[in-house]
Amino acid sequence: MEKLITTNDGSTLWSESFGNPADRAVLLIMGAMNQGIFWPDEFCRGLAQAGHHVIRYDHRDTGKSSTVDFQKHPYDLDTLAQDAVAMLQGHRVGKAVIVGLSMGGYIAQLLAIDHPECVDRLVLISTTADHRPYMAATMGQPVDAFSLPAPDNKFLDYLHATAANPPRTAEEIEANMIEGWAVTYGGERPFPQEQITAAIRLAAQRAANPYACFQHGRAVAASPDRLESVKRITAPTLIIHGRYDALLPLPHAAYTAKAISGSQLQIFGMGHSFMWSWSDEVLASISGFIKN
Repeated sequence: MEKLITTNDGSTLWSESFGNPADRAVLLIMGAMNQGIFWPDEFCRGLAQAGHHVIRYDHRDTGKSSTVDFQKHPYDLDTLAQDAVAMLQGHRVGKAVIVGLSMGGYIAQLLAIDHPECVDRLVLISTTADHRPYMAATMGQPVDAFSLPAPDNKFLDYLHATAANPPRTAEEIEANMIEGWAVTYGGERPFPQEQITAAIRLAAQRAANPYACFQHGRAVAASPDRLESVKRITAPTLIIHGRYDALLPLPHAAYTAKAISGSQLQIFGMGHSFMWSWSDEVLASISGFIKN
């Protein structure tokens, strides 16, 4: 069921729920620049069939949610965490299993740190407690001062090639996005090009302003790291990471697992993204973690 949720600052966020609202709630928080529909339908239905009330949503500046004039109304990760709280309140959920992917994991961490009353359990997928190495490397800045690694060269090479020869037509933009997704996938299984292409095309149809999502980078850049604050997380935590993650290499997950007392770390032979190629394994991992 689709539902529009209003945030504290008056923005409107699109959401969709699966399953019985009386069941244990699971909030899915997507990564930067991507719409909630990148949580695959079958993944959401699988969680619902396992006995959960599943909620996915579009961040502000993506999909069917409000776009923001960033110059007049700048925001950061704390704002996006407040959006997640508003999402729970809008669905009349007091506490949920919070599942965050990539930037969604940054937001999930902030929920567990600053709004622990909202967090039943925490699942962090392909994420980090320190986004600064990624941000610095992608902006051509030095990364030597950071304790965690920057993205792999293959991802940075893709960004540099795109900047040097930016796509101009709709066909070129789609092809470039597919290439970028292929780089982020990596891993031991084939790239799910058919499913990704369909998701990209649907996302293009849903977005009122396809360029607004780039403001997520500005929001992340305006936010501090969580290297120390994650140590305050007390919610039971599962960390899922890809052995071949080109954006946030494995030491990012190892640090978070060590920093969060009692957390579990599960490593799959995937890259940064799990959707479709590793959906069954991630679904089983999350379902088992929630039950136990």
